[in-house]
Amino acid sequence: MQEQPSLFTAQKFLPRTKRITYSRITHTLSILGLSATGVSYSDSKGKLHTASIHKNGEIIVSAGAIGSPQLLLLSGIGPKSHLSSLKLPVVLHQPHVGQFMTDNPRFGTTIVLPFQLLPSAGKVVGILQENIYIQSFAGPSTFLVPPAFSLLPPQSTSINPTLASFVGKFSDVNSKGWLHLNSSLDVKKSPIVRFNYYSHHDDLDRCVRGVRKVGDLLKTQTIEKIKTQDLEGEKAFMFLGLPLPENLWNDSSVKEYCKKTVTTYWHYHGGCLVGKVVDGNYKVIGIENLRVVDGSTFSVSPGTNPMATLMMLGRYVGLKVLKQRW
Repeated sequence: MQEQPSLFTAQKFLPRTKRITYSRITHTLSILGLSATGVSYSDSKGKLHTASIHKNGEIIVSAGAIGSPQLLLLSGIGPKSHLSSLKLPVVLHQPHVGQFMTDNPRFGTTIVLPFQLLPSAGKVVGILQENIYIQSFAGPSTFLVPPAFSLLPPQSTSINPTLASFVGKFSDVNSKGWLHLNSSLDVKKSPIVRFNYYSHHDDLDRCVRGVRKVGDLLKTQTIEKIKTQDLEGEKAFMFLGLPLPENLWNDSSVKEYCKKTVTTYWHYHGGCLVGKVVDGNYKVIGIENLRVVDGSTFSVSPGTNPMATLMMLGRYVGLKVLKQRW
């Protein structure tokens, strides 16, 4: 965990708060019976420490959609069959930990521009029916190339084309996946995660509609300016990667395009859902003194970046905790 400005704010309003930065939970949460009692962690020098909660205290896990279910599983809270297969002691059989893992699949296309352009972030979002969101980004991007690449001047090792990306996502994802531990001992070893992109037909159908809308966008007069002229004088888009299907009204070809080009928007959520793993106060069901407050509790991610939603969740739960304690 690295030092952030928000930590200083927390210490200002909570003078009894002690900040421990550049540290890592080493293995598991300490649980006695069905009550969380503390955590073990290592500092930046690798020295092991144990932090125990005080009377009426609690542990709040905010390790994200990947880290929080991983920590619960390592602590013996999760599906009995999975924990037993790794010879982990079962503290609480909780079948929903690590389940309902969801990611918003990203669709779209990237075009190499025939001119240089300053970087521009996505500031405007086009919202279609069924919560489909489309954004555009542009700017130079560096690609490393072999030194022997004959079209480059001597000593050149990279090219810097300007790219324009037209990308989309949808907020309500029906395809669900899972998270399993990859190690029963090492918390630094990333778990195995499967999001099962487009396993639900409704998600694939929405990708098809989104890709078609991107195709409509590329037919506009404004976008005509970013076409590249070939040696015969013909103008066309220079796609980076797989080009859009020629016939966007052929369902099978567009669906195949969606599957081949699917990638993440890095808005992972699920694994510790409200009503399944935590209650309405974000307390882990069946374990005292333990909450999970992060994106792992979300069943739906917002259409755009979820950062503001996560910040408001932290404030909401923080104020409730303050009210209960003081």
